[in-house]
Amino acid sequence: MFDVQLLEKIKFFSDFTPQAKAEIASLDTLFKKYPANAPIINEGDESGSFFVLLQGKVNVYKKPNVNPINELKPGAIFGEIAFLSSKPRGASIVAIEPCILLEFDRKIMHDLSPDVRDFLKDKLITILVTHLNDIIDLRTKETFGLDTSNPHAAEMIGVKVEVNKQIFAQEGYFIYYVGNGEAVIENKSEGTRNKVRMSELTEQIPGKFVNAIKSANRDPDDYLYGQFGDFGGYLVLKAARHAWKSTLMAIQAEKFDLGRKSDAFRSRNLEIPQ
Repeated sequence: MFDVQLLEKIKFFSDFTPQAKAEIASLDTLFKKYPANAPIINEGDESGSFFVLLQGKVNVYKKPNVNPINELKPGAIFGEIAFLSSKPRGASIVAIEPCILLEFDRKIMHDLSPDVRDFLKDKLITILVTHLNDIIDLRTKETFGLDTSNPHAAEMIGVKVEVNKQIFAQEGYFIYYVGNGEAVIENKSEGTRNKVRMSELTEQIPGKFVNAIKSANRDPDDYLYGQFGDFGGYLVLKAARHAWKSTLMAIQAEKFDLGRKSDAFRSRNLEIPQ
């Protein structure tokens, strides 16, 4: 059993009960030690744990950057997006000096009592939503916000993604989020208006789309590609990459929050057979 004092120093655990902290400290398999320069997370990996940094410092790397883009200190939480969504790792984490971390994977979560497990998940969702608010720039900030009709809005329960809102505009090219994970891409100069299901965008554009772009005297390097169904696809201006990605992440965060609220509602209204 690790010393519970390690947890007492970390803000993440400040509102956990003494019993919850003691339970976490008793699970020796949670605690991981990494020497200096050791990789903790590799960008693109499919692993799904999240980490709490207890001692030491780590660097964050994001391709194609050679130098670290951030340094994290004790108390930092990372890996929560992959844990909640099963998405590949979006960045690499490397120890700067010897580190002690808590690593929560899905298996270890089942070893925790239901109350502690649910509280951890709630904390992660709040952190994820806070991170999303931080990355949304001025172009998209008006599209997102707390749902002021929700009595829990002041508690940072979730992000509301407003529908029928413009998320990108540039020289006659517009993108609107219209709800249910769908967007309308409008090109007024070409007189086109297409409704698509939003997906992750890629720079790997199929040949037939490249030919269509070139035939219109456009540069394929200015576009990204999104999959639409099993056989179709669509193009999005590279300039809209950030607005598109921020919208996708906010939609995902809202799904997490709605799922959490639904689970809580079912738990409160569960009829236990006699």
